[in-house]
Amino acid sequence: MNSIKVEKVFAQKAIDLLGKLNLRDKSKKPKADSKNLFIPVIKLNSDEKKKLEEELKKNKVKFSFAQSGFEEIKKTPRNLKEELKNKLTEKELEKLITSFNSLGDTAVIEIPDSLKTKENLIGEALMKLNKGIKVVLKKASAHEGEFRAHKVKVIAGEKRTKANYTEHGCKFRISLGKVFFSPRLSTERKRISKLIKKGEVIGAFFAGVGPFPIVFAKHSKMKKAIAIELNPKAIEDMKENIALNKVQGKVQPILGDVNKIVPEKYRNFFDRVVMPLPKGGENFLETAIISVKKNGVIHYYQFVEKDSLFKAPLHDIEKACKKLKKKFKVLRKAEVRKFSPKIVQVVVDFKVM
Repeated sequence: MNSIKVEKVFAQKAIDLLGKLNLRDKSKKPKADSKNLFIPVIKLNSDEKKKLEEELKKNKVKFSFAQSGFEEIKKTPRNLKEELKNKLTEKELEKLITSFNSLGDTAVIEIPDSLKTKENLIGEALMKLNKGIKVVLKKASAHEGEFRAHKVKVIAGEKRTKANYTEHGCKFRISLGKVFFSPRLSTERKRISKLIKKGEVIGAFFAGVGPFPIVFAKHSKMKKAIAIELNPKAIEDMKENIALNKVQGKVQPILGDVNKIVPEKYRNFFDRVVMPLPKGGENFLETAIISVKKNGVIHYYQFVEKDSLFKAPLHDIEKACKKLKKKFKVLRKAEVRKFSPKIVQVVVDFKVM
């Protein structure tokens, strides 16, 4: 006996009762003939069988126990560990890092050294789980150098390291391994674009491949953005992305160091400055402050310890403004994203008066 047979009119009631009692065998598909439904049940002990009979009778469900053959339900893996369950050992599964960064049709995943020989297998499994991913890259180094890029290596899919990424209707081509890019500031880009008033001139410092100024160009009525970036490869990508999104008249890419270019050419020039440098933004605060017009707004990002969220950024802002004999007003301060259990990224929007 591996099932109960009920007339179809009683089928749903019987299924509900079996579910309530945790006696249905969910690994097998029920099957039917012209009048009846055969519902698979788990192997029942005498007490379970008695309880089931009592409940079915109490609910006036006509039934009989039956022996029948059933088709197994194929379980679709829900995550990378389930997909690799029969392909990696228990010890290897413990070492597996299942989180990954997704950039449109490209995934970037970290592979521990102990799983180096299984990297192709892991990459293929990731593509199988995520049909939209066409290429899987592994991080081959940590963020390094002045451009904060990490080396990458193709482990599955198409043999390319340039990602196709879409954000808020804007298309981007990103040379992974050669430039720094974070999709995690997507919400910030859209948020700031809603604050920009008609005719504003924007300073986009550390512009990378252009996500901030291009999203601004598409979703605000700004006059133009001066997008300054030190990495020549990122400038190449930015120019491609400007053309791709047809914002040539609104975004001007400039190669160079913010602290050298801005004091020479852009004093009291911008209505608004965004400065999302991953690390060391405090070294550019004075430059940002002298670059904005009176009542200009600066969006300042910083990684901080979670226990003292705004202590460091507010201290840095106050120190820079005091040195330049400027007053400031904090318009908004917020946690943007988690970086690690103890470190988060915050943003402080402030007006320079």
